Order: sequence, then structure tokens, then C-alpha cells
Amino acid sequence: MDRRRAVIVVAGEALVDLIVDTLGGLTAVPGGGPFNAARTLGLLGADCTYLGVLAGDHFGELLRSQLAAASVKLACPTATAAPTTLAVAHLDGAGSATYRFYLEGTSIQMLSGSAARGGMPAEFDALHIGTLGIVVEPTASVLEQVAVDAAADHLIMVDPNCRPAIVTDFPAFRDRAIRLMKLADLIKVSVDDVAFLFPEGGFEDLVADLAEAGKFVVQTAGAGPIDVFARGRRDVVHPPTGGVVDTVGAGDIFGATLLWALTRAGWRKGHDLGLGDLLAAVTTAAVAGHLSCQSPGASPPSLAELDARLVAGVAGLQD
Repeated sequence: MDRRRAVIVVAGEALVDLIVDTLGGLTAVPGGGPFNAARTLGLLGADCTYLGVLAGDHFGELLRSQLAAASVKLACPTATAAPTTLAVAHLDGAGSATYRFYLEGTSIQMLSGSAARGGMPAEFDALHIGTLGIVVEPTASVLEQVAVDAAADHLIMVDPNCRPAIVTDFPAFRDRAIRLMKLADLIKVSVDDVAFLFPEGGFEDLVADLAEAGKFVVQTAGAGPIDVFARGRRDVVHPPTGGVVDTVGAGDIFGATLLWALTRAGWRKGHDLGLGDLLAAVTTAAVAGHLSCQSPGASPPSLAELDARLVAGVAGLQD
């Protein structure tokens, strides 16, 4: 097994959530699934590069500074004149959010094929792709081609992290998501993703085909059991519970930690890992996701924090 530090590219959007509270107060919070994943990987010690375009405005600088603080490199360091992509979240009295995305003409649309190809590291081990990065054009087509070009020699992880509010062409999005799942080595989905992509069923058949082809599939269900699929095998991991402040970014942090744990165990393209290795990585990722829920916002743990909690034992987190 290859035990050196993994080199991982995370491709997709970085945006700012503008959270409007019930009194009209406004808070700017850096986010986006791939942005959260890249920060997580950097904080855990992976050699991580973020593939996406950042704006030169105040919000772009905020995103850039948080990636730098996590030791994440930028594949596209030149700022675009386009504004930062925004998601405005209105909170109700119960703390639930309703989102409206501002995408047209913003930084998420500014990734070209030449910039993507030119910004990729000369050598890397894995590519993580998903969320708005596989929806919003022209970036979605650019990133799908990046994944196709990389798949022969590099691990591919797909987390569709579906955002139904921005999917205007469901058949096209569903087709792309399925193409990427079939291309990938590791697929992370939530029960909400499955309900959106497979409203008439069929996911079980796809999972069986993916697992038979040697791919790993992990399905999360919030605080519920995590289903884990590998060739000829299925198992369940029960995540830690209790002490939740909010769940913002927890799925992104879980997925990134899962990829980190597998590559830390030596997984590379063409190397086989068994179900036991996958279950151990899922358990580690579940602890990281739970740790993030104990602080407001998307709060990836450091490697020291994660290792300390793993040493303490998952049982100590249970209610």
C-alpha cells in the first residue's frame, strides 16, 4: 500500500451564504460543498488543491483566506472580475432555512477548460467532484471532462449533494450524475439525493452494478445509520449522536474525511481495499461529521481533534 501523503484535487464551487435571521440581521458565511471539502482535507493534512475560480471582491478574499489557512492550494489563483456566487438563506423561527441562489454571471461560471487543465497538479491521487459544480454551466461540462480525463489513472469521488432548487433540466442533471457515479471509484450520496435522483426507484439496481464493478458506495441518512456497499457485501455504520448545534456542512466534511481516511490507509487507483477498510474509514468520517455538528457553521476538525476523539472512542459520544 502507498502510505505517502495523498494529493487530492477538489473541484466545484466556493460561495458565500448570506444568512438572514428573523430580525433581518445578515451574516456572511463561506461555504459551498467543494469549498468545505477542500478545507476539511487541508486541515486533516492532505496535500489539497481547490479547482474553481474565486472572485476578486471582498467575499472572494474571504474564501481565499480560509483556504489558505487550511493550507489548500489554488488551481486557479487569478481572481475573476465576476462577483462571488451567493446563496441567501432566510431563517424561520424554528431555525430552518429557505435558500435562493445567485448564480448568473458569478464566479461559479468562470472556469474554462484551459484553466482547469492548466491548474491541475502534475501528479495527484484523487479527484473529488460534486454539488453545484456538476449543475451550473459551463463549469459542469468542464468538470465532467476533467473527471473523464483523470479516471484512468486517478481515484474519482463523486458527491452529487443535490440542490433541487437550481436544477432546471432534471433529465440532463440526472444523466450527468449517473454518468459520474459510473465513472467514480467512491460514491457518497444522502437519502435526500437518492429521493431526488430516483423518484421512481432504481437506485438499488445501480448500487448493485456499481459495487459489482468494484466501486464503493456510501449512503448517509442524517443522524441515522450509514449504509455501506462494496463488492458482494453490505454493512451499516451507526454514527455518533448528541450535542448537535447545527448540521451545516456536516455531509461535506463527512465525505472529505472518508476520502482522506481511505487514501491515508493506502488506497490508490488500482489498489484494492476490503469492506473492513471501508467500514473503518466510514467510522472515522462519521466522527468528523459529528464533531463539525458541535460548532456553528461548517467547522471541519483538525487532525489533532479528530485523532483525539478517535482515541477517546466513539462510545463516549453517545447519548
